[in-house]
Amino acid sequence: MSVVSAQGAFRVLLLLLALWSFFAGFALATQGIGALTLGGGGAAERIAGAQMLILVPVYGLIAWRREEYRLLAWVPYAAQLAVIIPVSWELLRGREFADSALMLIVSIVFLVLLLYVWLSSSTLGVADEPEAAPPPRRALDHGTPVDDGGDDDDVPPSPDRTRRYRRNG
Repeated sequence: MSVVSAQGAFRVLLLLLALWSFFAGFALATQGIGALTLGGGGAAERIAGAQMLILVPVYGLIAWRREEYRLLAWVPYAAQLAVIIPVSWELLRGREFADSALMLIVSIVFLVLLLYVWLSSSTLGVADEPEAAPPPRRALDHGTPVDDGGDDDDVPPSPDRTRRYRRNG
């Protein structure tokens, strides 16, 4: 029985997203596949395709070295929302669903999977819990702090432990 870690699942998901973005972006930029359309004009789809192609190396960098590029962790979520929101808006305005159904469905699936991996694991660095506060100091009944017996009293340092500076003359 093998268990996939959250970071491994996140990497695989980003690599799949990079693969999808490459093929969808290439199809939109070249107007090669009719099923991959956003329902707009030729220039708008070419621009969207070029932007999807630009995101492919970013997804690869995040998947490859997540700790170094953790400030880019928001990009996959925003990219999926950048497809979902306008296409959903057009659907609400009455446009045919067949025009951009594939792009919308795939973007929703990737966004749900990204959110699932993010929310189900705190090891991705984004949803870490804050550090616990130090325990409060114990006090006597009248509010005076208890001496724990340490050597942290206000004793002046010995002359042997002071820093000495040389003068360059």
